[in-house]
Amino acid sequence: MARPTNPPYTLGRITYADHPTLAGHKQARGYFRDDHNTRREVTASGKTEAAARRALHDKVIAARDEYRGGDDVLSSTTTLARAAEVWLDWKRREKTKGKPLAPSTLRDYTGYVERSIKGSALANLTVVHANDIARIESWLARIADERGETAARQSKKVLSGILGLSERRGAIPASVLHRVQTPGAKPGSPGDRKCTDSDCDFDCGKRHLDTRRAFTEEEIRAVQQAADTAKADIGDLAAFLFGTGTRVSEALHCVSWSDVDLGTGTVHVRGTKTAQADRILTMPAPLIDRLRERAARHGTSGLVFGITYFATKAGLPRDRNNVSKALRRAFKAAGIQWAGTHTFRRTVASWMDAEGCALAEIANQLGHADTNVTAGYLGRRTQPTRAANVMVLPPAPKQLRAV
Repeated sequence: MARPTNPPYTLGRITYADHPTLAGHKQARGYFRDDHNTRREVTASGKTEAAARRALHDKVIAARDEYRGGDDVLSSTTTLARAAEVWLDWKRREKTKGKPLAPSTLRDYTGYVERSIKGSALANLTVVHANDIARIESWLARIADERGETAARQSKKVLSGILGLSERRGAIPASVLHRVQTPGAKPGSPGDRKCTDSDCDFDCGKRHLDTRRAFTEEEIRAVQQAADTAKADIGDLAAFLFGTGTRVSEALHCVSWSDVDLGTGTVHVRGTKTAQADRILTMPAPLIDRLRERAARHGTSGLVFGITYFATKAGLPRDRNNVSKALRRAFKAAGIQWAGTHTFRRTVASWMDAEGCALAEIANQLGHADTNVTAGYLGRRTQPTRAANVMVLPPAPKQLRAV
């Protein structure tokens, strides 16, 4: 009859010997099997054999309590930097409704892994040790102070994906990200994008964005003129953003010439942020004329607002950060330093709202998945409905009053 196997984390035979370096101490040695049925050696020392034996048992108990899970690719001993690479590989394989993630989305994910995860205080920690609220909030605070609150929020989303995958693979018991709060930037730090100096000359390195404001007609003309005369090729892009309300990333990376029908005046925006982001929009006549001229100048291959300076790279994607900087220079030239690249989108939504367009129509134009998002975007607290006119309520019963 075969000898029965000891339960996991049960010591077998213990041997004792004089400690090789500590005079007068004993060293205990034993073996046990872990949850994966792997035989592991453990040693401990003490002044007596009994003390060494107790220390040996304590080590086995500590090993039992230490979480060890996962697989050969992602386990409890995997560093966060390595886990981030595994997560990026997983995102490259991921499909939404049968389609892979957009290249721009993968570029954003890769950028945050490179800038926020690798080289950070969390990078060389195991996923188990990195999965700590205090460590994560300290890491986010540093990012917010150095790069701004938006970078901190996006970094948190990326870390949430990494720890979520680690949890599904069994490398950590459960992710703590749902309990983590995103800190704001410390006032006066490089990441603080607000400037409270009323006499500021707008050259302080801060952002003077008014995210609740839309362009007026006069401001639109000023911005368009500045964009048309800019050295960078942003005039047609600005007109497209004014005429459609698309996201800057959608205009740059999700609109090809094959998606533009100048005959019917429509454009297929292949957005990926939501299911509704993939939509067909009607363009205003001045924008159609601009695109006809653009097609005659640069051809109709590749992306509509792709590279135009180099013939060998015509139609290839442009760098979004460089385009955003060029647009901000146009805002400054137009004397509208409070505006941002998202102001184009807010202007379209605000003007449609002022014309009495339904929330569903505005949501379809912007590519929102939920009209409640559109309502919040417009600052609406109440949504007008026809219930007050169409609902017929029975009259209230007459109440007798004491005389």
